[in-house]
Amino acid sequence: MMDWIKALSGFSQEAISAACERYIRQERSRRPTPADIREIIGGRREGSSIKQGGDKSRLSMDQRHMLETQILPTARRWLNVPDLADQAKSTLAYWGEETGRN
Repeated sequence: MMDWIKALSGFSQEAISAACERYIRQERSRRPTPADIREIIGGRREGSSIKQGGDKSRLSMDQRHMLETQILPTARRWLNVPDLADQAKSTLAYWGEETGRN
């Protein structure tokens, strides 16, 4: 579940729900991955991208707590894992956090 939260943290609940429903209508043979849902949501944004940046001020207290205590610390740890470093950098950049690495 945390993988899903991390992968889709930049999208609204409404966008995620709509993308999941669309996926279920289109693909019945396998469960979706977070990448499948991101692709559907990204296709709806017509020319925009997830790199717009997260707005911490729009998060609830619980969401901000999860972001600051779980998601961002995990992304910082992932900077040291070669296969996850790019995802970590994009997650941190999305939320306006410094990576301290190039």
